[in-house]
Amino acid sequence: MVAEARNIPDIQGTPDDRRIAIDQVGIKDIRYPIRVRDRSGEALPTVAHATMTVQLPEHYKGTHMSRFVQILHEHAAPLSADTFGAMLEAMLDRLEARAGRIQLAFPFFARKAAPVTGTESLLDYEVT
Repeated sequence: MVAEARNIPDIQGTPDDRRIAIDQVGIKDIRYPIRVRDRSGEALPTVAHATMTVQLPEHYKGTHMSRFVQILHEHAAPLSADTFGAMLEAMLDRLEARAGRIQLAFPFFARKAAPVTGTESLLDYEVT
């Protein structure tokens, strides 16, 4: 039996009388393709492991987990310090959270020249 979405009650959206705040709720270690800007401004593709959590006040029962992935998708523009901050703000606004955390871990390759020959190669860094 398949239930239609319009017939499924939104439990998360109903009031919570217990008055228990949620310290941390979210998604953990989801793999997601991203693009990261290097120093030259070039957007380099990579795959991140993302953990995104929010703290919710006592009148919420929880949150819609799919919204975290939507936020990742909406901020798919090449990642930089500025866009990362905007993604955090969007998450807090969308989920009506008082605090939150985004952690991304991904490999990043940078061009480096050998000191003697000047030959360029790629060095990999694990960014967290």
